Amino acid sequence: MRLKTLAAATVLAAAIAAPAFAQQTPPTPEEQAARFDKADADKNGKLSMAEWKTSLGDRAANATDEQLKGFFDRRDADKDGSLSKAEFTAPMQRPAQ
Repeated sequence: MRLKTLAAATVLAAAIAAPAFAQQTPPTPEEQAARFDKADADKNGKLSMAEWKTSLGDRAANATDEQLKGFFDRRDADKDGSLSKAEFTAPMQRPAQ
């Protein structure tokens, strides 16, 4: 099960990063901030699970809600149920083994 979850998280991470791969360079901090601002529909400075999921668009089409929630929860460092700009733009951590 862990291998399946890890594989799904890897696929999802690659899908989310797809725009960066298309650019051939990682997004700049300014580009990451702009992506966050665009996704923050209610402009409260945090992304809810729904805002984050909407921002993924087709990139999350093959992921289950459970996989998306796991990915979101790993990024939610302070466990407040939302993503701050810092959490959104932070480098991804590998899931605990």
